[in-house]
Order: sequence, then C-alpha cells, then structure tokens
Amino acid sequence: MRFETTIDRFGRIVLPKEIRDDLGLEPGAVVAVEEQGESILLKPLRDEPGLVRKGPVLVHTGKARGDILGAVRAVREGRLRRIRKGAGK
Repeated sequence: MRFETTIDRFGRIVLPKEIRDDLGLEPGAVVAVEEQGESILLKPLRDEPGLVRKGPVLVHTGKARGDILGAVRAVREGRLRRIRKGAGK
C-alpha cells in the first residue's frame, strides 16, 4: 500500500486514515521515528505491561522513560527529610 502526503511548514505530516485505522492509531498515539538511509520509518509504540508477576514478586519488564535518576534522587531526599524531622524531636 502506498500513499503520498505533504509536509506542512511546521514539519508535520498527516497519515492517511486507512493506515491509521489499519494500525489502530488514535489521536495522541506515540510513534517512534527512525532515519534509515534515505527512508523514514514510523513505528507505533504500544504500551507494554510494565509489571508482570513472577511467582509472588512483581517484576518490571518495560522500558524506563523519563528522568529515572532524578526520580530516585527526589525519593531519597524526601526520605532523608522525614528521617531528619523524626531525629529532631
């Protein structure tokens, strides 16, 4: 299947409705954009379950997104503040 579309002045393209419908792409869907030589590849990013149960334990299997180190740092700092408040009583 081949379609043509035009890039607007903001660099946007519209995917033909038939392709969006075939791939189940709704407004707000996230797609990966890859440059492959002279081609551009668009891949829908589907939400994968981040946690799966392995016996009695939940295991993270998804991909990390965002500032993971910043999130860990913020949680640690919050814990330290609570500890310091408790020690000052």
